[in-house]
Amino acid sequence: MTQAASRHGKPYDPRRRRLQNATVGLAGLVVLLVGVVLLIGVLPTVAAEERAFLAASACRGPETRNCLRTASFTVETVALPRGKSESGRVRVVSPQGGDAHPQFNGIGPFLERIRAGDRVTATLWRGRIVVLADDEGGQRTAAHPVGDPLFCAAFGITLVLAGGLGTYAAWRWTRHPESSARRHPAALVRATWTATLLGVYAFALMAVLHDRGLHLGSFLTLWTPACCAGLTYLVWPRRATPGTRHVARGHEI
Repeated sequence: MTQAASRHGKPYDPRRRRLQNATVGLAGLVVLLVGVVLLIGVLPTVAAEERAFLAASACRGPETRNCLRTASFTVETVALPRGKSESGRVRVVSPQGGDAHPQFNGIGPFLERIRAGDRVTATLWRGRIVVLADDEGGQRTAAHPVGDPLFCAAFGITLVLAGGLGTYAAWRWTRHPESSARRHPAALVRATWTATLLGVYAFALMAVLHDRGLHLGSFLTLWTPACCAGLTYLVWPRRATPGTRHVARGHEI
């Protein structure tokens, strides 16, 4: 008996296919779990921090945990490594002799402008410098909590989509090994398109909302209809194309 040909024209190797399915399924599960941890474990924490920061007011009298305090610093060093990260680090010293090393995501005009010896004003929240500024303007540090929930939600959703798709694909290929070797089932093609479009939409939505200063509530409001539309597309019954037949019970062609 001759071996069945795969969709790439190569002989179908069951053992190799089972190994590929197991690898894809395991990788999909790992990615899926990481995404779930981000959405269930990390997102509520960063969202609560963002809400607390937005509700904070300037410190009056003794400093409390959630008030905003300003302090003067002198710039000691400015590190602007050029490369893929495009991040910066500044070392500042207070008049009392304490120092701090705030990091920045992205190099803006403020980091390009300041030099060693410049006087800067820091906004501190919960003991962390969240904004560093001079007379001409400032820049948020990496410790600034606003925007973190958007990034966490977008990354978490994308990982869940990618991991879920990989797990589903491995399950489909394991259940129907020979038919999946010849061509991708229609259900898997629909799932791939849905996951890809929803992932792209999540990142695009995150970028637009972040640039406009909007928060997680706006993201969820705009994400939910797209998610519902994607799920409807996946589960909506499909009519068989005229002339399409099933060559074996349970095998999609």
